[in-house]
Amino acid sequence: MSPQLLFNALVIVLLIGYIGYRQMQWRAFEPGRIWRGPIILAVVGLGYLAYSTTAIGTLDIAVLVLELAISVGIGALMGAIATFRPLTAEDRVRDPRAQWASRTGGVGIVLWVTMIAVRIGIDVLAGMAGSHLAASTGVILLVFAANRAGRAITMGARLQKLARVSA
Repeated sequence: MSPQLLFNALVIVLLIGYIGYRQMQWRAFEPGRIWRGPIILAVVGLGYLAYSTTAIGTLDIAVLVLELAISVGIGALMGAIATFRPLTAEDRVRDPRAQWASRTGGVGIVLWVTMIAVRIGIDVLAGMAGSHLAASTGVILLVFAANRAGRAITMGARLQKLARVSA
């Protein structure tokens, strides 16, 4: 097993564990803060691609676009299934800017596992077809960033509607 493959597996396991844990917990939802994760993942992913990639072919771009589209779609679905509840006064002391808490629960974890399985399947097929970019750590981070961005967009839109209804 190559060091790159081991590193990619470690990145995936850590991200799944961290995000899976967070999806099971009620967390204060602040629209501005929800973008921090996707932005950081995208910047690191793009930086990693710029540093480690020498040549990008048409197949690589097609696979990347497909993976990003699937990832954004699953993220939007995660945002659509998220549940919201008003924060308690005690919670607001810890995070005074937030008014709502959210979580996606077990269905969110199932969607994460589905996204990872689809990503691995695409990676295997793309590698067999000659794509070298699909297996890179940078692409993995971009796919996670796209998923989180799709979730952020959907949850932000839902929260705006929820705020109008409860106002």
